[in-house]
Amino acid sequence: MAAASAIPSPLLEQPQTQTQTQTQTKSDDPKITIQQILDIVNNLHTTVNKSQDADGASTIRTARSAGLELAHATLTPVLDKLLSLQVPDKKSEGREDHHISMLQRNLRLLKEDVVKLQDLRSEVAEEVWKHIRPLQGLLSKVVKGEEKSSKTQLTNGMKKDLEVINKKIFNLMCQVPLLPNKPKKHGVSDYDDGDKINTGKGIVFLHGIHATEEELKKRAVYRYVLRELEKLGGEEKIYLLSFAVFPENQEVNRTMLMYWWIGEGVLPVDGAESKVKRVLERFMEKQLIEPVENKRKVEANSYKMNPFVHSSLVLMAKEIGLFNMYNHPKTQPKMNKSKLYKVCLVEDSSSQQEAKAKRMPAVDIETVFNVSERFPDFAFKWFSEDQTSGRKNTFGKPVYKMLKVFYLGRWERTANRHIEVENPELMKYLKHMTKLKLLSFQGISRIERLDDAVCKLRELIILDLRACYNLEKLPDKIDSLKALIYLDITDCYMIDRMPKRLSWLDSLEVLKGFVVSDADEETVCTLVELRHLKKLRKLTITINKGGFTVLDLFMAIKDFVKLEKLKVAWGGINKRPENKDKDKNKDKDKVLGGGKKKEQKDKATAAGDNTKKQDGFLKRTASKFFDKEKVVEKPELPKTLKKLDLQCFPDAVLPEWLEPRRLVHLEKLYIKGGTELTGFGVLPENPTGCNVSVLRLKFLPKVKVEWRDLSKKYFPKLEFLEKYQCPQVSLCPTDGIGIWRKPE
Repeated sequence: MAAASAIPSPLLEQPQTQTQTQTQTKSDDPKITIQQILDIVNNLHTTVNKSQDADGASTIRTARSAGLELAHATLTPVLDKLLSLQVPDKKSEGREDHHISMLQRNLRLLKEDVVKLQDLRSEVAEEVWKHIRPLQGLLSKVVKGEEKSSKTQLTNGMKKDLEVINKKIFNLMCQVPLLPNKPKKHGVSDYDDGDKINTGKGIVFLHGIHATEEELKKRAVYRYVLRELEKLGGEEKIYLLSFAVFPENQEVNRTMLMYWWIGEGVLPVDGAESKVKRVLERFMEKQLIEPVENKRKVEANSYKMNPFVHSSLVLMAKEIGLFNMYNHPKTQPKMNKSKLYKVCLVEDSSSQQEAKAKRMPAVDIETVFNVSERFPDFAFKWFSEDQTSGRKNTFGKPVYKMLKVFYLGRWERTANRHIEVENPELMKYLKHMTKLKLLSFQGISRIERLDDAVCKLRELIILDLRACYNLEKLPDKIDSLKALIYLDITDCYMIDRMPKRLSWLDSLEVLKGFVVSDADEETVCTLVELRHLKKLRKLTITINKGGFTVLDLFMAIKDFVKLEKLKVAWGGINKRPENKDKDKNKDKDKVLGGGKKKEQKDKATAAGDNTKKQDGFLKRTASKFFDKEKVVEKPELPKTLKKLDLQCFPDAVLPEWLEPRRLVHLEKLYIKGGTELTGFGVLPENPTGCNVSVLRLKFLPKVKVEWRDLSKKYFPKLEFLEKYQCPQVSLCPTDGIGIWRKPE
């Protein structure tokens, strides 16, 4: 291939300094161009670190992480052939030059790969050449900053520029195959192209990449993923490899991952939420996963994986025997029990021979995870009393002590996949799963009640019943679940009462879907009784009880000593059918000329209803005068509360304890729906002590406030605002979808 003549680089407008790199010349050899970029980045690294070291910061040390064995098994002999790679040690995490070190590493990897890309070097050289001038300009800005100040730092804009370039370099590295070593095969035209995506029904990963194991292992991205995997600890290896289970290009929710890893026993319950977040952030830094961007969220809570990375992990998970469902690129995924006793249910698993209990010995199964099956109830039969493979306890009953995760429900956040249990009676076999930690029926229909067998699961930590639309009742003896920490019954619309013993779950920290109803308080658990749950951190409530006021709500929760997040939805109790009929009659009377009289009558009725609603408050107030020994209690927000989400707010004004000036501990406030709400109380003359930084306002047609007062007087520490269908919240500098973020 003829070499192109050198093209002089355009000179920068800024004057050159001694520390600035010399003017670059374009080369047709990508190795030279990459080295030029690497020189600039190294210079940038030195310049930034110079000022940080002067302030006492430790210099970056590089070392190769020692390889650790995976749980129960090692990878293949490929591990012994890993190339050396310098990476920042843990002490350098969080420093200003993190983006620089990442760019240095990826450039070194790319330089190793392009040595073998002679046939494509002109194309690669043209692509990487585009990044020369932006990096020269960035270096020039940093050098100028060093001349003006003794301390040099990367601005947020510079970091974003480095992230963009870093991502482009990484994507380029992933897309370049090792052509000189790729043999041409005859008769395999549909599967030998590493960049083609097979869109056949039921195939859920890039078969072009994974056509053969040998072809995949030759790719640069496979070697990169293998290197990064080797550096992780044993538990973190399992975290990363678990992404191999999900179909390609799917969004995976952080909470679901946390539940799964806790169930597997690889994630400690204490501090689980913060640790999962840190782990996923580390994976993002290494570009193994990427966040699913959503402008309406302050931060991402769902993640996706590059198809090349995903295919690499699929092969690695199969080689160590962790998961085994993708057997061949031309066949659909198949349900198998892996060497490490994990079973993944996939579409049409119920029709496989292995679905029969006699073909799937369950004595050593540790995990059953539903990836894409719509009729998963056959899995119950594996753990029935009839299975001779089950180990007998002293009473002659089979027990399955190995099983820790029984995830039959939906892991997706969307309801696109319909899941159905045809025979709910099979749930009686739950009583044999004595060591179960995670049980999920999320999104499964036709489950009307939980069998009492679930109360035998004394070691259950997570019970996920979200969106079980037919579920009508929780077990009365739910307090038998002594180890239960997470209980989610969100969107179980048929449940209208809570079992009395719910407040006896001493370990419960997260309760989602609690219902306040008109049921007899002697037979159901009331909201105020939840104060006995001393560890409760998160609570979501649906109020379906007439006359249950905002005052009643906050009087009930005032003694919750550890509550951090509260979500409350009034379930349309102010719009009952009888009230709608009254409104219709009212309009009719107005048309007939009797509107005025009828209107006066309605006002009197409304006043009576309001008096009735405030009856509890009046009684407490009256006690001040009739019983001097009693002190009138006042509602207040728990001091530990950081997030408050109010939906369908029923009143016209915020009570005193919810006015912004009183929110000295709250960080996030959401008010979503409130047709009568008019504002946030009396406008303070000076900025208040409100600590709210995230505010969401939706469907508030009567709330009237200007941006100046909203951001300067009511919420002076505001950093994020979402405004949707609030026509009288005016002059806000929001974007086209109603989002405003404080400029950095």
